[in-house]
Amino acid sequence: MDGVLLSHDVLERTNRLGDRAISRFLEPHLAKELETAAQATSFDQVLLRRVSGRLSEGPPRAAEVAREMGMGERTMHRRLADEGVSFQLVFEKARRRLAEGLLVQSDHAFAEIAFLTGFSEQSSFTRAFKRWADESPAAFRERHAKA
Repeated sequence: MDGVLLSHDVLERTNRLGDRAISRFLEPHLAKELETAAQATSFDQVLLRRVSGRLSEGPPRAAEVAREMGMGERTMHRRLADEGVSFQLVFEKARRRLAEGLLVQSDHAFAEIAFLTGFSEQSSFTRAFKRWADESPAAFRERHAKA
């Protein structure tokens, strides 16, 4: 995240070049941006998006993902631990979300979905999906097709 850090003294100075009309116009926009920033995305959600984009390349390595994010692997693991999750948990969540989305929103073959979610074989995908959802990919797709 980018930002500018200003001391309290600097913020208290009067702005001799300020324009009250522009200020009134921009204040609601600033308030909206600050509200959005306050609802900041958690680290594991940022990591989830990054991992999701790499699944078709196979299971991503934690060290590679950390390096892409500009941090060491240990730092990444510590930040995840602070949020009560692990890299493996984020990885599994990314796989499950992508698999469920592809099953519901596409007519991809199960073997294709297995590949897109980083599994080397359809049978491995099917076993993992049954563990996640307590039903087969076919049953999940059929149940959501009726909804």
